Amino acid sequence: MRNYSMLTPFFYIFFLLFIFLHITFTTSTPPYIAVDNITLDCGSFGNSKATDERDWIGDIGSKYSPIKQNNKSNSSEAQRPVSNESIPYRTARFSYSQFTCVFLVTPGPKFVRLDFHSAAYSGFTKSKDFFTVKAGSFTLLRNFSSSIYTDSSDEKYFFKEFCINVEKNKKLKLTFIPFASGSMSYYAFINGIEVVSMPTDMYYTSSSSIIEGKVPVYVGRSPQFYINYSMALEMVYRLSIGGSSIPPMQDTGMFRKWSEGMTDYLLSNGTSPRDPSLKLKYSKIPKYIAPGTRDSMSNLTWGLPVETRFNYRVRLHFCEIDLGIHFSGTREFTIYIDYQLAEETADVILWADDNNTSYYKDYVVMIQNKGEDSHTLAIDLHPRTDATLSDAILNGVEVFKLGDLSGNLAGLNMVPPLMD
Repeated sequence: MRNYSMLTPFFYIFFLLFIFLHITFTTSTPPYIAVDNITLDCGSFGNSKATDERDWIGDIGSKYSPIKQNNKSNSSEAQRPVSNESIPYRTARFSYSQFTCVFLVTPGPKFVRLDFHSAAYSGFTKSKDFFTVKAGSFTLLRNFSSSIYTDSSDEKYFFKEFCINVEKNKKLKLTFIPFASGSMSYYAFINGIEVVSMPTDMYYTSSSSIIEGKVPVYVGRSPQFYINYSMALEMVYRLSIGGSSIPPMQDTGMFRKWSEGMTDYLLSNGTSPRDPSLKLKYSKIPKYIAPGTRDSMSNLTWGLPVETRFNYRVRLHFCEIDLGIHFSGTREFTIYIDYQLAEETADVILWADDNNTSYYKDYVVMIQNKGEDSHTLAIDLHPRTDATLSDAILNGVEVFKLGDLSGNLAGLNMVPPLMD
């Protein structure tokens, strides 16, 4: 008879190790892998690789080639291409008549990013772009001109990011409509289109969000605001607080760009604590919510210019990076959004149960028109006087414009450029 007495401990240890690894890998949330990840380089042929190693496909001759109406659209190359991040900004799709790009995607919410490079193109005058962009029943841009948009900016290339839910058995259709004005001819154009999947509860109020109590607080109004899948959103700010910008390839799999938080929008002088050695924990939120940042700022007041007449979703990202803080009540502060009380007692340790643990809070605020078309959205974090530590902390900010009841996200109409 064989003696298994010596083998039993080894099998027992191996079994425990297997169980430990299984629990470790199944309970941690990996960065998100997008089911749909479409990058369309408009006005070009074949496949290209951008400077960040991301692959783009040309729309000419591809399954994403636009559907034209009345007259055909044209492709053109910028006469003076940008030297940095040239794809997808070196070529564009142009048309003096309406055209539609159709994307067959899986059901669920998507990021839709429209990339523009305001430049002179062969056969097209720079200042004559004036158009509307629709996604199904949603109006994303209306009477829009990239040349007017960039007149006051040193950067001539930019993107507009939207969140749109695609229903089952439906296609995502993006329609570009030039402005019609009698005998005057304006054109629509686009340099690049990105369509990227996102988790169902990323920015929308899912059933799991309700169960977990992660429904945005409606500041100054009813207790909560449900962001339904029938709504469209536009990203207006995404800031990495206290640190440098985070490029799309360093995001959590959704290719979001996080701008540097030390900007002109900061109205108060805050400090910037940082600990690059920290290993962040994600026991309370999925790891894909935001890139891990070991930077933060304290004692803050932000002023973010926005358009009036819309609701705005404000997501504040937190992580207590001071490893000397272990108990709730040590760092408590009050949050005001647009000068209205949003959170009387904010306590990151109370929310996250531990330091070095990521967390976020969502708020919605209505920016009414009080005689002005623009408004400065204020975000104020003030330490409570009864807290042990008289300091506030913030790691990241995201602000989204919410579409109105008619599905409109477009702001005020621009004035059409004068024709020669």
